[in-house]
Amino acid sequence: MGRFIRSAFIILVAVGAAWAQDAAKFEEQAERLRAQLREVSDKETELQERARQLDEDLRPENIQRSVALVGTTNAAALRDQRREQLERQKAALEEQRASLSASRSRLEAAIATAEDAAVRARAAALAASDTPATARGTDTPATAAPARTPAVKKRQTAPRRSRRSSRPRRRATSR
Repeated sequence: MGRFIRSAFIILVAVGAAWAQDAAKFEEQAERLRAQLREVSDKETELQERARQLDEDLRPENIQRSVALVGTTNAAALRDQRREQLERQKAALEEQRASLSASRSRLEAAIATAEDAAVRARAAALAASDTPATARGTDTPATAAPARTPAVKKRQTAPRRSRRSSRPRRRATSR
């Protein structure tokens, strides 16, 4: 019996060490994800600045100013072309911003998952290092927690009714 307890203790310690390594692995993963999230945030900031610049460039007076130095006989067509070019750039920018927003959401969810896994692994490692009292042989019936019975009520059924009518049935007689 003593060998069994010692073996169980050694196994629990080894498993606890493995869970502690898992916790460190999950924490490192969460840190890498946080670094990626910072990069995404920086890119979002750059794109927001570029969007503000495009909004400024799309103002009619700025479009007029940008094409004023170009010699042409059809200035209206040149202004329309410039406006369409800026609008295409802004649409592409909005797509990039939407993609980064989706990436941000995925990264935040992944970080939360990694942090939860690290917490669970740490808790499992602590639980494995704190061996239960029964494995140490110190648990007595007086200190053992009483087993709880489930608090489930039995369903009362209604009394069954007979399907037969109150009149007696006539038997068929052969004559």
